[in-house]
Amino acid sequence: MTQILVTLNEDVTMQHVRKAIELLRGVVSTTVFKTKTETSPKTLRQQEYVNGSLTRAFDELKRAQREARGCWFESSNPERLMSIHVFGYTLQLP
Repeated sequence: MTQILVTLNEDVTMQHVRKAIELLRGVVSTTVFKTKTETSPKTLRQQEYVNGSLTRAFDELKRAQREARGCWFESSNPERLMSIHVFGYTLQLP
């Protein structure tokens, strides 16, 4: 059996080319292999920016929901609680 490798441009419709190859005499089967494309550094930076923006927006939404209930906690250090806010009163912790 002999195999022929055909590389297609993204603009070309793959289904039409595949159908045309199948119509040739002696073609037993056609198989499509897609190669992974490398993600550019610019795209990676954009994805990180969007992820960070969504994380910040989600955190702000959670904070707004806690504030609407009247009770929330603040801490710049995750291991140490800095202040507690309850219905308009703020308790600063040492």
